[in-house]
Amino acid sequence: MNEENSSDFAKEEAITIVSDATKENVGKTINVVKGIAKNVKSKANIATTAARKTVAKKKIAKRVKVGFCVQYNGKEASKETILDRIQEEWEKTHKLSDIKTIEIYLKVEENTAYCMINGDIKIDIKLF
Repeated sequence: MNEENSSDFAKEEAITIVSDATKENVGKTINVVKGIAKNVKSKANIATTAARKTVAKKKIAKRVKVGFCVQYNGKEASKETILDRIQEEWEKTHKLSDIKTIEIYLKVEENTAYCMINGDIKIDIKLF
């Protein structure tokens, strides 16, 4: 074998070794990147879940019990009394679980609470 052929053979062998090493490194790099991506996705899911719980807790914490009472000519009707009377009237012809919204309009000079249930059904309740 002459020196020139020997040199070409050594170059090819060196290129093959570098090429194999590069392929191996690329494969390792891809696996590392995939692992990092999974970790990031997992942490993002955890952060999203935690954020949702925090928002839910804030919404719950902002709910405040409100007392409401109507007084007129020495008489009084509380929010609970009015809602109980609406519920009693509603349950005569409907299921309580059918209520989605209640709008109440108080007209004290007429001694009446005008109610609209689910935006349609009207119930009138005498206050006092």
